[in-house]
Order: sequence, then structure tokens, then C-alpha cells
Amino acid sequence: MAKPLPSRFNPDLMARDGTRYSATVPLVQFKRFVPILASLEGDVHATAVFSRRKDHIVVSGELAAGVSVQCQRCLDVFVLPIESRYELVFVDSEAAARALPDDFDPVITDDKGHIHVVDLLEDELILQVPLVTRHPDGQCVAAQRSFGDIAPQEAEPGKDKKQRPFDVLKNLNLH
Repeated sequence: MAKPLPSRFNPDLMARDGTRYSATVPLVQFKRFVPILASLEGDVHATAVFSRRKDHIVVSGELAAGVSVQCQRCLDVFVLPIESRYELVFVDSEAAARALPDDFDPVITDDKGHIHVVDLLEDELILQVPLVTRHPDGQCVAAQRSFGDIAPQEAEPGKDKKQRPFDVLKNLNLH
């Protein structure tokens, strides 16, 4: 069974026992994520397992949430399901983050070696939301609307198929 993850923790201490942790964080706590949302209702559910790999402390886990966003086609609000796996490496500075190989995703701890659970998960949430949010295919109201008759019109027999825009002018009485 997963232990509850404290809101602020030291990753080094968490990596010693390798226990599975879980956290439920209200969406309203994610200050950088909030402007993307249409509603602040809901929670983010996350699991985390801390471990050591060579000289690094690593956290891996999953996060899940249902967030309300606005469809950019029809402007209606819908719930976007987010389910993601993550694996992050803890570092203590920007320089240490740049020194990591490209296949590692760094998370920078504060000057005491701690990190807040919101800081751990917020970037992962932001990355899961598409730049242009829209309903899944076939569910958007705007995609089902039609704007007039778009079926090709059949030409009358014996008439020229090509329309001439100035034909109307020949029937005008200008005098």
C-alpha cells in the first residue's frame, strides 16, 4: 500500500527505503497550471517511487487528473483526461541540471535539498495539455455544423456550365 506523500519533502531521505508514495493535490494549488484551465474543480492523483541510480536520486510514477479546458473550435468547456508516467532526477542547481545527459528530466531542489510536491508535478501537468485544446474527434459541436449547401449544383441541360460574373450586367438598363 502507498504511503501519503508529504506536501514538502527531502528526496534523499525518500530514496533510502524505496517505498511507494501517493498524493492527492487540489488543482487550485498549481499556480502556473491554473491559467490553462476553465475550472479549478478537481484533484491531481499522483504516485511516486524514489530510488537511487548511480549518483542520482530518481522519482518515477504516474499522475492522473480530469481537467476542465475550453475547446478552441466550439468554445465549450470539456474535461480533458490526463494520465501520464514520469521519471525525474533531482539536482541542486541549474548547472547540475545542464550537466545531466539529455535522457534525464531534472527537478531542482531548494537550498535545503527539499522540494514541494506541487513543484514536482506542475511541469508534467502543463506538458500533458495540448497547445490547442479541442474535443476528441467526433465530439465537437462546431465540427458537425454546416454553413450552407456545399453539394455541387448540377447544370441545366443546354446551359453553359461555367458561370460568368458579368452576365447579369447585360440585362441592366443603364439609360
